[in-house]
Amino acid sequence: MKKVLMVGLFMVSLNVAFAYSSSIAIQTSKQSSMQVYVNGKLYNKQPENFVRIKSSAGLYKIEVKVLNPYDKEWYMVRKDVRIEKGFEFYYKIEFAEGQRPKLRAIRSYPVYSHYFLNPALYNRHPTT
Repeated sequence: MKKVLMVGLFMVSLNVAFAYSSSIAIQTSKQSSMQVYVNGKLYNKQPENFVRIKSSAGLYKIEVKVLNPYDKEWYMVRKDVRIEKGFEFYYKIEFAEGQRPKLRAIRSYPVYSHYFLNPALYNRHPTT
């Protein structure tokens, strides 16, 4: 009985520890779609205009393959980002006619938002 109680307490404490992890959210315009690679792993197979990725704190290499709505060509936008524990970082792809797209940091939120607490909103890389 004590072992079951100890395992239960360990699981509860583990869930509390994961509640303070981090996330990355990347958005593009509605006329465009993108595929997001984080540290070389593809996170969305279907091109979308918004991707949210649950992660831990650290340095990440983000590569976004994005369709430019002006010239209808695919571009690869790369940026190294540092993610802090307990925050959700928002990035936006900005387009300008005649220029390459840019990945710009918009804002960061504490993880207490309802988006962070719903795991169905996050894209997860399949484990094998």
